[in-house]
Amino acid sequence: MLSKIFRSQKSGQAAFLLMMASVLSYVAGLLRDRTLSHTFGATHLTDAFNASFIIPDFMFNMFIAGALSVAFIPVFTSYLKEDQRQAEDVANTIITFGTLILGFVGVVVFIIAPYIIPAIFSSTPANEHELIITMTRILLVSPILFAVSNALGSILITHKNFLAYALSGFLYNLGIIFGVIILHEKLGIYSAAVGAIIGAFFHLAVRILNILTVKYKFRPTLSLRHAGVKKIFWLMIPKTVGLLSWQAMIIVYTIVAYSLGEGSVAAYNYARNLQSFPVSLFGIAFATAIFPFLSDHAHNEASKKFSEDFQITLEKILFFVIPGSLGMLLLSREIIEIILKGGVFDQAAVTLTASVLFFFTFSIPVESLVHLFARGYYAYKNTIIPMIFAIAGYGSNIVACIILAKIIGVVALPIAFLIGSSIQLFLLMIFIRKRISHFDTKSFIIKFLKISAASAIMGAAVIIIPQFLSTSFLTLQLIRVIVGACLYLLVAYILRCPELNFFKRA
Repeated sequence: MLSKIFRSQKSGQAAFLLMMASVLSYVAGLLRDRTLSHTFGATHLTDAFNASFIIPDFMFNMFIAGALSVAFIPVFTSYLKEDQRQAEDVANTIITFGTLILGFVGVVVFIIAPYIIPAIFSSTPANEHELIITMTRILLVSPILFAVSNALGSILITHKNFLAYALSGFLYNLGIIFGVIILHEKLGIYSAAVGAIIGAFFHLAVRILNILTVKYKFRPTLSLRHAGVKKIFWLMIPKTVGLLSWQAMIIVYTIVAYSLGEGSVAAYNYARNLQSFPVSLFGIAFATAIFPFLSDHAHNEASKKFSEDFQITLEKILFFVIPGSLGMLLLSREIIEIILKGGVFDQAAVTLTASVLFFFTFSIPVESLVHLFARGYYAYKNTIIPMIFAIAGYGSNIVACIILAKIIGVVALPIAFLIGSSIQLFLLMIFIRKRISHFDTKSFIIKFLKISAASAIMGAAVIIIPQFLSTSFLTLQLIRVIVGACLYLLVAYILRCPELNFFKRA
């Protein structure tokens, strides 16, 4: 029964599946944010909740995320093709080691949290420190759950099996919603942290069900001297450094946002969650789906096939994210009003969050392509170059954030993010040219111009429609979205954009 539900997919099917799952996760994410905003607003409570993820996320990124995000799949793939038992030993060692190290660090952090939280958030009012400390302690379970879940997810991706991987984010958001709705009267804002742990259990449970259908058996193993494990550890170091740089950027963002007044952290996170939807739906989905295939091409030294699949994926991402980012830009305020306004989330919170979202939309295509280009390096087991470029991007991001925040306030955060992401993408593009030597530049330019033309017509329609229609606010926005999307697809069809074939193949 499970084997019929969880089965292998081709790259196009995998991308479509990940996209649909991203929609589900996004809907659940919207409900999560709406539940949080209606219950707690954009206040010091939601600021504290968002801040409480800093240390648990730092732990996960430092000890396990680097291994699972880039190093594991290429190494596991090479062993899987030759020796199933050796491949399992590698995977089981990573899971066992990750669980042990995160468990130990979690206990230490639980004890010293009252000392490190005030040090990190020194400018935060003392009464908020207790909120952050308690929720941080609750969330210390999550890195362990995510370590096991993401390890299983990497194994499933290697087997070209994406369903449970795709559904996990949706289930995680449901857990937070469940926690807030059921427990908020008794626990207050702590209900959100408890919900996050419930969601993490859901995240892991669905992958455990899926892993039962593939050829893999877990046994507690600690073969730290295994050549494959050593390879993963060496490969993960650059990625881990990059992730820690990212985490440093998030910490700076949170501290800077806290200094800009109550609700700024929440406004940033709400806007970032909305901006990340098209990035996840198209950028991460396509990049994740093609990654195991790029790894296969790299392992087989099939450079032409690598270039072809890379270019096709690049063009598919742009086909969706360019109109998506333009639409979100034009409707940024309307999106916030529809999704978040209500309860204790008032008009001032709408204005603040919409201004952040507006500037965030410019980074959608850039961030989406960063995910693809980075995986182009990872497929060849090169994690050092992406790390260097990531640090350059995050460093630029931090400097821009600190400087601009004093001048333009909270909108400095998305503008700084755009600056850093653009620098990172530019560097990735320059140095990957050797790996995509069969890239058809002329064909790419033609397709890019077609996408831009169709997007411009779509944008014009979205702007003009309110001048000719007088109806309810919600109905008007729905019409603008539907007409804009249909016009874009129609123009793309007239211009014969091959990316439309994606829907047929999926």
